[in-house]
Amino acid sequence: MNSFPGHITDINTNGAMSIVGVEMDGGEKLMSIVIDTPESAPYLKMGNKVNVLFKELEVAVSTQTELDISIENRIAGKITNMEMGVLLSRLTLETSLGVVIAIISSMSVGKMGLGKGMNVMIMVKLNEIILAP
Repeated sequence: MNSFPGHITDINTNGAMSIVGVEMDGGEKLMSIVIDTPESAPYLKMGNKVNVLFKELEVAVSTQTELDISIENRIAGKITNMEMGVLLSRLTLETSLGVVIAIISSMSVGKMGLGKGMNVMIMVKLNEIILAP
């Protein structure tokens, strides 16, 4: 599980759901959608510290920096290590957040021509970001 500290900078609520903006210690901002509101979850307060969590399997990787795609959370990274498997490959990426681990199909690694030292864009959908107080 990828985990990074940050603090809440935005909370937009509608009904029982909120989109929460978190500024990370490295300066990046990530967005998460939670089925809670500031009234139902005491940790949802501006400035509160939270840990942002997302699974390695939820990280998408692109060689293009500007994509017209509906994934809000995008962070530039560099592949520092690759462990190739028959079906899945584990990429270690250095980002402004710190080290991010991505597990993607080995078929995608081959099709994209990914290799150690390459600059990539990693993306995580806002519904895959977990906030932990």
